[in-house]
Amino acid sequence: MKSLFLRFISLIVAVSCLILFAGGVAPHEPYDVKDPESCVMNLTVFSDVHVEGNNYPRYKVFANCLRDAKQNKSGSDAFLFLGDNTMNGQHIENTMLHGTIARLLKGENVITIPGNHDVGNGEGDFYKLQDRWFDYTEAFFGRKLTTPYFYEVVNGFYIIVLANETPDINSMHMSETQYKWLEDTLALAAESGLPAFVLAHYHPRMAVPVDPDSQYSLVRILADYNREHDVFFLCGHLHMSPCANSFHAWSGFPEAYLPCLTLLSENGEIFDETGFGESVEVYPDRVVFRMRNFFTGEWATLNDAPMEATWYLKNPIPAA
Repeated sequence: MKSLFLRFISLIVAVSCLILFAGGVAPHEPYDVKDPESCVMNLTVFSDVHVEGNNYPRYKVFANCLRDAKQNKSGSDAFLFLGDNTMNGQHIENTMLHGTIARLLKGENVITIPGNHDVGNGEGDFYKLQDRWFDYTEAFFGRKLTTPYFYEVVNGFYIIVLANETPDINSMHMSETQYKWLEDTLALAAESGLPAFVLAHYHPRMAVPVDPDSQYSLVRILADYNREHDVFFLCGHLHMSPCANSFHAWSGFPEAYLPCLTLLSENGEIFDETGFGESVEVYPDRVVFRMRNFFTGEWATLNDAPMEATWYLKNPIPAA
């Protein structure tokens, strides 16, 4: 009953917002993955949406970015939201966020993960707001969770979500249980023979064990795994503008840092860095990350070249 009520209220609020604040914006021209004939899986990734109850310019950017994402002719196998989906974790923000996703991404596979703002940003009741995120996740995506970390298999690929388990907003505190769960889940991904994708709101060097005596290291786990298998790490939180450091493999595994999707001034002015997300395209021999401005409907460039990164797989995907 609670889930039905949340869904009903969210849809009413979101439809009202779409009519009042995001209506009348023409969709951009259709676009596609680089090689539609051989693309095995395509993911659309956003981070730091920061839907805010009293900030309608931010909401308009969010809604119109979703409209552009739906213009992908090959479609998306999943839409990923890497945390700080709301500004304060309030009900009104959650209803606007989830209702809009339900309205504009109807029928799509959506994976959202919690960021520090979704659970109060250090100023709210962390566990109450985490439970609230659980409720909305179940109501809208049918994903019943008891922990903020989980995985989902999409087209045979493991999408692994890591999460902070304490109210601290400056680091991702992971319990021994979560670290062991990650190792077990990566073992399952290895058995699949396919690349694994690890998502977190925080970047991997911000991950620390809850137990100060623990010997676990997220960077070491992922680097060790990537020696024989293929793993890709995606995160947000830093609001890093698209740049040469957006894609790298400095720690022994490929990483992608997502910008803030709705980067606005205090007066609601839209910055040039607003609207950026990523298309992650999996091919039999490689994975391609492409930065796109979903607000303007253009692929990003850096020094007049496409802003993208290609990593060739150590274990190519067998033909179906």
